[in-house]
Amino acid sequence: MMKGMTLLSLGFMLALAGCFAKIQQLPAHTDRATPVFAPLPDQDLLVGLALSGGGSRAATFAAGAIEALAEIRVKDGGRERSVIEKITHISSVSGGSLATGYYAVKKPGKSEAVLAEQGLTPAYRQFFAAFKDDMQKNFQLRAIRRLLLKFRVANPTKFAHSFADVWDADFFSGITLNGLYERERHGDAPRIIFNGTIYNTGRRLALTTLPPSDFAYDFTGELRAKLVAKGLQFTPEGRASYDRSLQRAKDQFLPQTFEDLGIDHRRLPISLAVVTSASFPPVVGPVTYQSAGAERYTHVGDGGLFDNLGTESLTTLFLNKLNPEHPAARKGLIIVVDASFPFDEGSAELTGKEKGFEVFTDDPSRIVGIMEERANAYQAMLWHSLRAEGALLPDYDHLKLIILRHTEAEWTQDDPIPSSCPRNLTVDEIKRTMRQIPTLFKIEDPCHGALLIAAARKVVDKQRQRIIAFIEGR
Repeated sequence: MMKGMTLLSLGFMLALAGCFAKIQQLPAHTDRATPVFAPLPDQDLLVGLALSGGGSRAATFAAGAIEALAEIRVKDGGRERSVIEKITHISSVSGGSLATGYYAVKKPGKSEAVLAEQGLTPAYRQFFAAFKDDMQKNFQLRAIRRLLLKFRVANPTKFAHSFADVWDADFFSGITLNGLYERERHGDAPRIIFNGTIYNTGRRLALTTLPPSDFAYDFTGELRAKLVAKGLQFTPEGRASYDRSLQRAKDQFLPQTFEDLGIDHRRLPISLAVVTSASFPPVVGPVTYQSAGAERYTHVGDGGLFDNLGTESLTTLFLNKLNPEHPAARKGLIIVVDASFPFDEGSAELTGKEKGFEVFTDDPSRIVGIMEERANAYQAMLWHSLRAEGALLPDYDHLKLIILRHTEAEWTQDDPIPSSCPRNLTVDEIKRTMRQIPTLFKIEDPCHGALLIAAARKVVDKQRQRIIAFIEGR
């Protein structure tokens, strides 16, 4: 009955979606030679966080992971600093974008110390307590209430704007990308990249204050030079075909920004940037943008359709910065905070069903998940192959990737059970619970939130020495 009502409601929403559009208009940006936001200086050590998608599961896990990272002390110029003081960039998707926006806007400023003699300072303890709590709120219910309160027609676009209203009222207080840039400029926040997917073209959109030139990593010429150096010879026809193929790959994989679309995005609310990254049609979004005076509409939704880890924007950015032409940056570390839903979790249940179409009602994102699994496999294969060939990618001493997955926390029967969980949970039950936490913008069970935060601490502790060694240059 409930499934029938859900499908009926979804059908009603889709029927109305085409009748009541909501367009986010922004001013035009016509001077391509001048970036909307002035570039900020680079540091010699780039440290990036990539926060995955996964609704409130990802947001809660990210809050716990950032807190655990904050407690790690590294030596820097004769004094101790927190790892989070070394973070230069955060790239995020979907639920990770909610955590990213919250952290960038609400964390204490640069003048506030992170570390006390023992642990975190009171200001940061208070911040992280609120951060972990706020990521577990029932945003879905609040967004539905907002939809009704504003007498909005129930369509996916209006639902996206209702989420933005909720997050703006709860956390962002009307702050725009211009306000975020001011925090970045003063060192109160890292440089932020919210990732979306442009449905018009299938390309990635980086919603960011970074200039387009930061992502302009031209790997085509470098790759061709490496192949020629290894003895590969091109015929004129082969060279032309090779160049066309590489250009298509470059056009598809390098991200676009609002400036590339001719849009001045200074007045874009952080709340709408977050919901753009998190919109997953046909239930929520996409968000439609238009440059004032233009007839073109750009429809943008879940960044996870392109890259659910948020790593590709950071990788492109870091490779560009680590290029010998950018001598300011010498090393880069990317810490991936991965709370994406394990694709194989539903396989056993699906194997036991004779009605295959039920996968669309029980797990409609599984089709996208199949493509994501293949994309991740190709990405890993390409990464390792290029590194083995010494092409494009710096060695491990200059660019390192460390992955923190919520499902890879190691549990023992001696671990304290969170008070919100059943007291007799076994290790196998904890692991099973961690794999089955749904992708929603709410934490349905307080035990789920507590386990995610405990898991975050475990996986950070497991990688602690690798993180310290890289940042300290050991």
